[in-house]
Amino acid sequence: MKQSDSFISFMPRVRRFVLNKTQNTDVANDVVQETMLRTFRCAPSDPLQSPLAYMLTVAKSVLSDHWRVEKKHQVDQELNESQAHHTDIEFEYLNSEKVRIIAQLLEGMPPLRRKVFEMRRIEGKSREEIAQELDLSIEAVKKHINRAMVEVTLCAEKHGWEF
Repeated sequence: MKQSDSFISFMPRVRRFVLNKTQNTDVANDVVQETMLRTFRCAPSDPLQSPLAYMLTVAKSVLSDHWRVEKKHQVDQELNESQAHHTDIEFEYLNSEKVRIIAQLLEGMPPLRRKVFEMRRIEGKSREEIAQELDLSIEAVKKHINRAMVEVTLCAEKHGWEF
């Protein structure tokens, strides 16, 4: 009996051994396949006294490699999830800072300019509606909106924000 035939005859036992260690059929199939490849590639040319022991040792090595890669993948995934969570928190913080700064800017505007800006940008009213409600000319409404937008734009540029 050739040594390669001996290796093939022990495959079911190696598979049971690996399946017992992993409890996962797909992983077991991959490990057994890699075990057989390494066994045929690296086995000594002289017949082994215990081919099964040799194959089980190779299988343990393949399992160890698999678990090491699996652990690295798991650590990388946890790190990515942690970074994503950190990014979400940072994003929320930066947005709350923007809101705080814009609110301060609005508070510092003259009351009529702030009112016109809020009616246009927050309430979504037309210039005509604002002019009618506040008893202003449309030109006055445009000037208040433009001046408010200049202040907001300068504030955004100062803080490095993009719209």
